[in-house]
Amino acid sequence: MHYLNDLAFRGVAGFTAWDSGPMKYAIASLVLLVSTPVLAAQVQVVESYDAAVGELPEGVAVAPNGDIYVTLAGTGEIRRIDRKTKVGSTHAWINPGGGFLLGMAFDGDELYAALASFDPATSGIWHVDDDGTTVRVVAFGGDQFPNDLTFDEDGNMYVTESISGSVYKVDAGSNVPQLWVQDQLLVGDVEASPVPFPIGVNGIAYDEETGTVLVANSQVPALIEIEDNCGQAGVLSVIAAGEHLRGADGIAIDKRGDVMLVSNFHSSVLRIDRDSGAATTIADASDGLMFPSTAAFGQYGPDKKSLFVVNFGFGAGPDAPVSLLKIEVGQKSSKHPAGN
Repeated sequence: MHYLNDLAFRGVAGFTAWDSGPMKYAIASLVLLVSTPVLAAQVQVVESYDAAVGELPEGVAVAPNGDIYVTLAGTGEIRRIDRKTKVGSTHAWINPGGGFLLGMAFDGDELYAALASFDPATSGIWHVDDDGTTVRVVAFGGDQFPNDLTFDEDGNMYVTESISGSVYKVDAGSNVPQLWVQDQLLVGDVEASPVPFPIGVNGIAYDEETGTVLVANSQVPALIEIEDNCGQAGVLSVIAAGEHLRGADGIAIDKRGDVMLVSNFHSSVLRIDRDSGAATTIADASDGLMFPSTAAFGQYGPDKKSLFVVNFGFGAGPDAPVSLLKIEVGQKSSKHPAGN
């Protein structure tokens, strides 16, 4: 399956923004079922990209030293942005084949990236070395969509597989993905999908304070908490759900335990109160967001109360303002930030 070709991406290198015509979840206005209060936030562009040549930023992760890493989904480039100068450069390349280079996460100082290439020879999780060397360390099938990943403090890896509505676990020291949980709450809706398969469970973060895994469902919009019961998946609980969460993509946990959730459909970043499920809009299209995908907290000095968000711009045309944004949110990350 050649995902990009099937979806009629056109232009330089065969990968540009997707026509708005077939985008089912961008063609009609949406009446929100839940009113979300809005907070004023400072938003600045850190680095801009070129959608016309396939430079669509999808994943972002922040290293312990504060450097910021961004995946360009269609080209396979991983960029590193210096924590002090905010100047970016090419760090590594992974051939995306007919698919996407997606989410990233750090395990200590080690960077990992998810590739959904639709090719069993390359699809899976890749390790990215300090010198830019890349190697696949966890294999997924060509009919699977490994989308995002996170780690617990013991080095166990958790990977979302969006088509089947599953989370896989890779034990520390292993390279074999084991099905951890598959549940209807994690399944997408192919009827609402702009691609010929459902995109359900998407963003993921491990919360060391509560011993739970948090995930977002994009097409049956919800934020879901999964108990980690001595290494086994326990009870699934819905923290928040509704049309205001449609397109829920990347998530990050702040110091209070609340969740920063990126909605690509609404071009917004929301703060979800962990206790009540109430949502507050932190930034939206009026602040320059355009189909954003993922987010990660800063780890360097003046960045520690900021969220780095990538403007994926999927479906917005060759002139889409695809970029890495820095949003002041007034809170630091949780004890165990998991870069998305």
